[in-house]
Amino acid sequence: MNFFSHSVIAARRSEDPRWILGSMLPDFVSMAGLRLESVHGDAPLERGVAFHHTCDDAFHGAPLFIALMEEAREQLEADGLDSGPAMAIGHVGVELLLDGHLVARDGVSPSYRHALGEADGVAVLLRFHGHEAEPGWARWRQLCARLEAAPVPERYTEPAFVADRLIKILSARPRLAVPFGREHMVFEWARRAAPHVAAHADALFEEVEARLSAAGHICQGPRGVADPRPRQGSL
Repeated sequence: MNFFSHSVIAARRSEDPRWILGSMLPDFVSMAGLRLESVHGDAPLERGVAFHHTCDDAFHGAPLFIALMEEAREQLEADGLDSGPAMAIGHVGVELLLDGHLVARDGVSPSYRHALGEADGVAVLLRFHGHEAEPGWARWRQLCARLEAAPVPERYTEPAFVADRLIKILSARPRLAVPFGREHMVFEWARRAAPHVAAHADALFEEVEARLSAAGHICQGPRGVADPRPRQGSL
């Protein structure tokens, strides 16, 4: 699940901006090229981080996500793309298209904006593996500035933008990079896949909610304010 979908799922439980930010924080940390070690002194942020991992488990194990990912891989391989990039695009590409579907359907909520507005200020609460505090905070704040200026999640509604992002993301991974001359396959896949993913999005998120409920995270509706702490033993 990509960061915007995380924020939507989190906001169904509480609109506390630190909780929603925490639900996206591991993705943001990875985008900054960092590894989160710990969060200090902010319970909603910590609980949001824990919820992020529970959400990812629920999402990645959802039968519909697995099916969509496999369909994408098979289609890309049939088009002539190697298995490594086809598998990676099937995973990440479906996630980005889901973000785009949510934006197209509901827009970008104030709760997401408020959460993003908290990101720079929580730097001093974060510790990162392999980094002293100050250099880690500096890199985190650079990422926050990029997020504020980036045209996401709004442009995830555009299949061509998603395809371009996928090619750039995977270019740093030699085994997953899209070979030169085959980029058009990614653009064509994104164009075909966007409406297909959108058609299955509601059912997929229903599966995710059912798996979260089984883990102790009950959804109380789009504006529900529930206690976001996981039940004992749910992680």
